[in-house]
Amino acid sequence: MRISGVFCALFAVVRVTAKTAANASAPAASANLVHGSYIVELEANESLVDFYNALSSEHGIKTEERMSMGRSSKIFNGASFKVLDSAGHDSPKLMDLIAAKPAVKSIWPVRTVTLDAGKTEEPKTKSPSPGSQKRQESRTDDNDDSSPDTFMPHLMTQIDRLHALNITGKGFRIAMMDSGVDYTHPALGGCFGPGCLVEHGWDFVGDAPRGGEPEPDADPYDGCFGHGTHVAGSIAAQASSNKYGFSGAAPGAKLWSYRCWNCAGVGSNEILVASFLRAFEDGADIIQCSNGIEDFAGWADEPWALVASRIAQTGVPVIVSGGNSGGRGMFSPSTPASGLGVVSVAAVQNQNDPIFVSGGSYTTNEVDQNNDNKSAENAYTFFAGTPYPAMALTLPLWSVGNDTESVSDACSPLPDDTPDLSDKLVLLRAVPDARASNCYPPDQGRNIQAKGGKYMAYYAYSNTSWDEQFIYADGIEGVISVAPHQGAAWLEMLGRGVQVNVSIPDKNSTKEVLVELEDHETGGFAADFTSWGPNWELEPKPQVASPGGRILSTYLTAMGSYRVMSGTSMGKLQSSAILSFRQDESADVVQKIASPLVAGLIALMGEARGGKLDSKLFRRILSTTSKPLPWFDGKTKTKADILAPVQQVGSGLVQAYDAVFAQTLFDVDSLRLNDTDHFVANHTFTIENAGAEEATYEIGHMKALSMYAKVSTLSGDVLAGYPNPTVDSWAELTFSPDGYVSINSTRAEHLVLPYLGVVGSMRSAPILTPVTAFLANYGSPVDANTSYTLPRSVQDPAFEPNTDDDGRLPNMLLSPIMGTRLLHVHVVALDETSKNDMKTPTGVPCLGALGGWPKRYFAAVSQRAYFLGLLADGTVLPPGSYKMVASALRIFGDESVAEDWDVIETVPFSVQYSNGTAPSR
Repeated sequence: MRISGVFCALFAVVRVTAKTAANASAPAASANLVHGSYIVELEANESLVDFYNALSSEHGIKTEERMSMGRSSKIFNGASFKVLDSAGHDSPKLMDLIAAKPAVKSIWPVRTVTLDAGKTEEPKTKSPSPGSQKRQESRTDDNDDSSPDTFMPHLMTQIDRLHALNITGKGFRIAMMDSGVDYTHPALGGCFGPGCLVEHGWDFVGDAPRGGEPEPDADPYDGCFGHGTHVAGSIAAQASSNKYGFSGAAPGAKLWSYRCWNCAGVGSNEILVASFLRAFEDGADIIQCSNGIEDFAGWADEPWALVASRIAQTGVPVIVSGGNSGGRGMFSPSTPASGLGVVSVAAVQNQNDPIFVSGGSYTTNEVDQNNDNKSAENAYTFFAGTPYPAMALTLPLWSVGNDTESVSDACSPLPDDTPDLSDKLVLLRAVPDARASNCYPPDQGRNIQAKGGKYMAYYAYSNTSWDEQFIYADGIEGVISVAPHQGAAWLEMLGRGVQVNVSIPDKNSTKEVLVELEDHETGGFAADFTSWGPNWELEPKPQVASPGGRILSTYLTAMGSYRVMSGTSMGKLQSSAILSFRQDESADVVQKIASPLVAGLIALMGEARGGKLDSKLFRRILSTTSKPLPWFDGKTKTKADILAPVQQVGSGLVQAYDAVFAQTLFDVDSLRLNDTDHFVANHTFTIENAGAEEATYEIGHMKALSMYAKVSTLSGDVLAGYPNPTVDSWAELTFSPDGYVSINSTRAEHLVLPYLGVVGSMRSAPILTPVTAFLANYGSPVDANTSYTLPRSVQDPAFEPNTDDDGRLPNMLLSPIMGTRLLHVHVVALDETSKNDMKTPTGVPCLGALGGWPKRYFAAVSQRAYFLGLLADGTVLPPGSYKMVASALRIFGDESVAEDWDVIETVPFSVQYSNGTAPSR
């Protein structure tokens, strides 16, 4: 059965002024460019050899190829190369020269990319090093462990239900773009090559302990960084071969490891382009990457994103973490997650909180009803604090109070009738808000020490607050902390007059224990650090969400073998909602750990749905079968009938079983309403009944939270940081044929179709204003006619300004309110205006572009344009008076239309050189 719905949405325009200022952000460091190196894409039939020869013969530019990119031009015909005489060719000028050649499709600078390893929690003990032998001879078969899957991320996403049906991703090859894999890990098969779990791969970077120039080889072993090993376990760990009994999402799949980050966690965009192309050409079924470039947040035009998009368009699923810049607010998906067709994954907090802690024991004098003595040892777990006892101890427990809701234990001097505490372990509740109560651990320590106390045992006020305690108070010799339930149990015993004797082991004899506590505060909600969409051109991002916060997985065998890690607006009002089909719970975490589970889920879908992958179909199925999540602002839960915004979690938490057995298929994965200028009021989508039985569908509407993209400050309107101000207003929807909004079928299917739109004009939104762009002394404007003396060193091509130069060198602080595709900075001579024989994009006479400019695809992140006495063409400027002019192209703007540019000029300033004259070039 097919039905077609025509969708119409009207926005209620709401205007508010938020009183809270946006979070001030320090200027980002300039992009880490690899000096004199570029990535070039040629037209399909052009030759790289001919290209290099033309540069040499026509322009005298000698080159050396750095990295070939692709063995065919089906996806990308190009390479990276180095200009051998790079000192004589400033990059913007050279890039313009090369871009103008008929054979060239695009050119970009080579940039280093640092892998964000996320937050990690190390086990308290270390496993012995496996030695230098990388290749071991053991082999692994498909996971045949018949034990029920109780791993919480799998319970949250229904993966456990597929494992119960022996659907494990058999027959699929998942390519991981990461830091390599420690394949000697038993849970990852113990070997590398045909017949192994990690059966194929390539190392693009080499094994140097501190990184350095790439030294590629055929072995993707990682014994130094660990991120990729954690990701590998999330995808395909074998439950029968690890001591904690968990499996990856697709334990029957094979892993292909492409090592893109070295031991220092550094790679480059050229390596990432080459790795994606190699995985595609090698024949990988699924490509997964748990990292991105935040410098280009919201744009899909970096070469890495372009290649990822093109691969996705061929039908190969590309799954990428959405990013860890949630604090920026909207329009912050990293690249390549912002690419078209790429499945961008948001992060959801694990509903269980796995923690590596130490184990101890305690005894009591309690006797039960059968008169059996209960003095036998009972186990407990704890975090070792600072200081830690110098030797093993067994002490009777004494409690400061008896209230498990206390917010001020030992915040005041203890009563006069307090016993001598020198031979006791003092139990007290951690203070929930030390700042509000003005009570800090050292204060508590001093009050306890005043009664002779030397040893303290905190119990946490919530599962998620359980952590180490640090007591810097004279006389305190040891501190531990226990979970809330343990503190409550001990307090209950003491209240009944039971004596509790607690043993704390010697620090060299502590036993590592993994515990999992329920997260009642943030579990199942979107993480505050997960990056928000959409991209600047209003492509909905992310698509779906997956568990990614505090995830247990495999790690380097030399560093403990296991680890818990966490990774992944306009016109003032952004409105979004979920075209109903069900209402449910929430999510959170870092996308850099969330995307592996979704990659595994794609393999499960492929196995269960006939062994064939269809990227576009699977993306639609994933999106429409996901579970919408309640809005959570990171502090307090809100009503379940208000859903989290689409730009935060996409269509919601993936549901594996529903995706595999979906019988209702959509021809779209979302509806794009665009902004007011480009508003599309009518949408048609098709629902296909792919099942054997007839079904009846009800269409309804579920509202998601609408938010302001900007806030008003003394400096004007700026992008809001998380959590954005919310709006008590929603889109109005009408449907044809008549009905509600919700696609619930008589087969008990509950499906969702997200939509997203912006009230206001993206093109009219300013990028720069006089209060966000100015000649700066650190963060403050500089007076007109300020004089600077430049050291000769600034014109060394290797010179890199640092934060110490923010007041010493003339610089224009640029804090874009929105992203921009193109940002120019030009120099204007004020002494000899006749020399201003060039023009800015809006016709302002100038000397030319400032050295290092223009720059493309800016995110809304502050940067500085340093005046170093150089123009982009290498001209050395003489002493004199100047000003700088910044020109930022508005979103959807036309470069040839002056009104589409924001133009800001600095005040005049003068420069001289330390020796009185400008050095020659």
